[in-house]
Amino acid sequence: MSKERMVELLQEHFELNLYEARAYVALVAFGVLTPAELASVSEVPAPRTYDVLRSLEKKGFAMSQPGKTNKYRPVHPANILEKFIEEWQERVKEELEAKKKAKEELLELMAPLIETEVPKYGVERVWVVRGIKNSTLKTKEMLEEVEKEILLADDGFIAVNLEEDILAAADKGVKIKVVLTKSLLPRLKGSKLIEYAKKGKIEIRAIEKIDIPMLICDEEVFFALEDIAARYFNYETQVWIKDYRIVELFKSKFNEYWDKGEKI
Repeated sequence: MSKERMVELLQEHFELNLYEARAYVALVAFGVLTPAELASVSEVPAPRTYDVLRSLEKKGFAMSQPGKTNKYRPVHPANILEKFIEEWQERVKEELEAKKKAKEELLELMAPLIETEVPKYGVERVWVVRGIKNSTLKTKEMLEEVEKEILLADDGFIAVNLEEDILAAADKGVKIKVVLTKSLLPRLKGSKLIEYAKKGKIEIRAIEKIDIPMLICDEEVFFALEDIAARYFNYETQVWIKDYRIVELFKSKFNEYWDKGEKI
């Protein structure tokens, strides 16, 4: 079992394939091996031992001893594994910088396209958004772009996970009303939302149940369709609508919650 675990870790974290990992474990165990010996003491097929050992040498996990028959010995695990991690850190750092530069270049190149967004997409008033990741992105976008008013009826996700976005809107002078289910209050104990409410920057009320969770930002509304199975698998369907008539209908429902709510 321990041998299998060693092979698994080498594959998962140190970029060795199955045969390379088995060969390296065998080298560490036996010290020095020829290709033929490796085949006899490991589960590396005989026709593959030469290629596998040469690959280990190339990756820095083994060294060869030339002779009539080449022999291979392992580089000490403490040395090669630490060296691998150091090189990996540098590689990740370089990849991160490359991605940041690519992002900046893409934003610059796409700027002319973004500027034409209104005539291209202005007629779109309804979007269906599926999945927790996409819903979160859309919610954050609404909170970032809101100018005047936020009305939030929340039964668990937004207030807990997007607190900073709500506070940022409050800091720029957006009027904010939040209705929460009472079951959510213990999770918000000590949160900045409560602190802002005490300072009068945000109004918060609590009720027993919210039938239709919703987020209204100016003339946009975002709400979830009821689907217990989809919610269980984090693939809940949400609908975004930008239409002042629909928003007014949802505002009426929000006001029902608000009138029933107890001030926090």
